[in-house]
Amino acid sequence: MAIGASIKRFNSIIRQIIYIDATHLKARTMGVLLIALCKDGNEMIYPLAFEFANFECIESWTSFFKKLRKLIQYPDLMMLVSDQHNGIFNAMEVIFPNATHGICAYHLV
Repeated sequence: MAIGASIKRFNSIIRQIIYIDATHLKARTMGVLLIALCKDGNEMIYPLAFEFANFECIESWTSFFKKLRKLIQYPDLMMLVSDQHNGIFNAMEVIFPNATHGICAYHLV
């Protein structure tokens, strides 16, 4: 799911830096929540898109990135920041080959 107003503003105003992560769900359905967000000019969290998946793997990240790529105007000019999960890194290289990839400072330490 992508929020239309968020995507429109992202494409026109906000810095092209997207933070990517996943969190494991502990409800009866289980699975993971994949999320893409950025920060606005006031350093506030700005949600772009999210997706529910069964597992955090290359296939689920590839599916998520394919949908995200359709929404972003200039995918080659953006930077993706993540925790270096193999699924994220491998899917990003396929779907966003010209985008820059950064490492989350928290996970780097």
